[in-house]
Amino acid sequence: MSTRRAYLGTVAIMAAVTAPCLLWRSRLATVDVAMVLLLGVVMVSARWARGPALLASLISIAAFDFLFVPPYYTFDVHDGAYLLTFAVMLAVALTMTRLTGQILEHAAEAEERARRAAAVAALNGELMETERPGEVLAALERHVAALVGGEACTLTPKQLDADPADWAPTTRELLASAPERVVARRAHEDGRTAGLGTPRCADADVLVVPLATSGRHLGVVAVRPGDDRAPTRAEIATIEALADQAALAHERTVLAEQGSQARAEAEAERLRSSLLSSLSHDFRTPLATIEGAASGLLEEDGALPPDGRRELAAGILEESRRMTRLVANLLNMVRVETGALAVQKSWQPLEEVVGVVLLRLEEQLARHPVEVDLPPNLPLVPVDELLVEQVFINLLENAARYTPPGTAVTVRAWETDAAVCVEVADGGPGVPVDAEELVFRKFYRGAKPKSDDGNEAAGGTGLGLTIAQGIVTAHGGRMWVERRVGGGAAFRFTLPLSGPAVPAPPAEPAPRPS
Repeated sequence: MSTRRAYLGTVAIMAAVTAPCLLWRSRLATVDVAMVLLLGVVMVSARWARGPALLASLISIAAFDFLFVPPYYTFDVHDGAYLLTFAVMLAVALTMTRLTGQILEHAAEAEERARRAAAVAALNGELMETERPGEVLAALERHVAALVGGEACTLTPKQLDADPADWAPTTRELLASAPERVVARRAHEDGRTAGLGTPRCADADVLVVPLATSGRHLGVVAVRPGDDRAPTRAEIATIEALADQAALAHERTVLAEQGSQARAEAEAERLRSSLLSSLSHDFRTPLATIEGAASGLLEEDGALPPDGRRELAAGILEESRRMTRLVANLLNMVRVETGALAVQKSWQPLEEVVGVVLLRLEEQLARHPVEVDLPPNLPLVPVDELLVEQVFINLLENAARYTPPGTAVTVRAWETDAAVCVEVADGGPGVPVDAEELVFRKFYRGAKPKSDDGNEAAGGTGLGLTIAQGIVTAHGGRMWVERRVGGGAAFRFTLPLSGPAVPAPPAEPAPRPS
């Protein structure tokens, strides 16, 4: 309520308590009239500030003297005893005014503290879910604008140094003139609130509150309340509290991003080192074999018997195929990592995919009996045939590489809820304890098995399972590994039965008329 309405209300209340006393003046004692008038003072003091309460005190004494102390309708006092009454009434009225004023001030302070705490708690609740600095600043802008019923914008140090033409429209509007931009710069550099409603740069049209933590200036928030008014001291205090909380959250998200970037760089460096190590080891062996066999063919062209030349040529072919698989794995890994793995689904019978893979791996699986258990009623699955073939190739090669000769490998599949579950299991040493997740990491390699001569057999690049999992994920399924009872590992993955529409069978031609 405005000051004018408060004073008019004071006059109305005092008139309302005086009128009944004047009507019943002949029946009321002067002490009763004094009590009623003091009641009016209490009513005014309980509702408004000290100014209206002091006015009510003066009105009560003047009305008591003018209307209820003989001679009536004059301020002359014939009986000196009334002077003591006036003094007591004034003292009581002033005391009640002071006490009720203090109570109102304490209540207003408590209400403002509660409002400030609620505003800070609401902002904190939103900031707990933010992960980026931009989200923190956007949340602060929304809460500050709602608090003052106006507009708010934030500026980082980089934006303060930028050309105003590059600012957002709201920022350009709030800081349209040079004085406002000077206030924003000053508040940022000094770390103190300035602008509208403050002693510092009070002629500005916006309030600027710094975003700062201990020793770090993170920017400013500029505010313009609605209705072309200046913010109250309580609103300024609340905005400063919100800015402090947002500054802490902003610093947390910046540090988190820096830590995440540092971890990503460290991971990239580790992968780069692992890749170089893998390439240097895995390519050196086949290249040396190819070079040696080719040199033998060239140098001993006329001396080598046909069987020897055929053996060297076969070695070159085998190692070339091995290098082709290595390069294919690396390229597939890049496609999985960059999200460039395009899946072209079509409805395929799973037994055909498995049959093609077994033919391609006939040589690698020569010493591992393979059992295929695919039920005849297994539905068609929407898959990219070439990619799913790669999944089976990687799983079966992995089983052949890390299990002793003669170990059986089983391929099974069954229908589950809206998906087909596939299992490639072996009876080898299995997956180490607590390594069920590690086996799908890039460049992770298990213990190499022993070959027939007692030496370690050639291991893989550590990319096969990672690529297989990426392909399955791209199909909308998932892959995991379980340790089999009695030894061995069972790699399982799901293929969802959701995909392109099944093409309708071709219609039979109509019979020709006879």
